[in-house]
Amino acid sequence: MALNFDNTFPEPDFLPSADEMETYRTLSNKHDMYENLSPRKRPARRVDEYDEYGRNITEYNHRQNKVPWIKVKYVKGKLYIPDDKKNILRSMGLF
Repeated sequence: MALNFDNTFPEPDFLPSADEMETYRTLSNKHDMYENLSPRKRPARRVDEYDEYGRNITEYNHRQNKVPWIKVKYVKGKLYIPDDKKNILRSMGLF
């Protein structure tokens, strides 16, 4: 039995060299550094609630609160909206 401790196999070409590994490592570190600076998606502010029909109650309330609800009066059969409320509606383009 002959013992030969020399490397008889050629250098594999599918593995990166030490220099290429160092280049990949520095690029990966730079990417990780910039990844921490990128903006993240904000977590949800509220947990959505659903009724027995599958309707989103929290979104419904959110949409309802966006509309300025005004209590109106009828004076002598005519619709009466106070002047300060009219100004608010005009500024929003609703009146």
